[in-house]
Amino acid sequence: MDYCKLEVAFGQRAQAEEASKMLLDKKLVSACQIIEADSAWNWKGQREASKEYITFLITRKDKIDEIYKEIRKIHTYECFEFCGYDLTSINLDYLKWIDDEVE
Repeated sequence: MDYCKLEVAFGQRAQAEEASKMLLDKKLVSACQIIEADSAWNWKGQREASKEYITFLITRKDKIDEIYKEIRKIHTYECFEFCGYDLTSINLDYLKWIDDEVE
């Protein structure tokens, strides 16, 4: 199996929590971490800034498309951050735990 950590930014903590709960309930991820961030970005020629809630999702690569579709259904941003990073570990128990929790 190939594993990854996904990063998604939400504008509201409640939405990040809703997405995390939904993905855990559907067994698409093994864990979620929500971190509050002070963000700034350029959007349509204007500078914007606000609090965002960066949500890290631990999962298998074969679930990325399904996770994206689920988040797309509830996300309020027109164009939202959805990035993936390869996840490797020498701790085989950790990787097994991901497999055990993701269906």
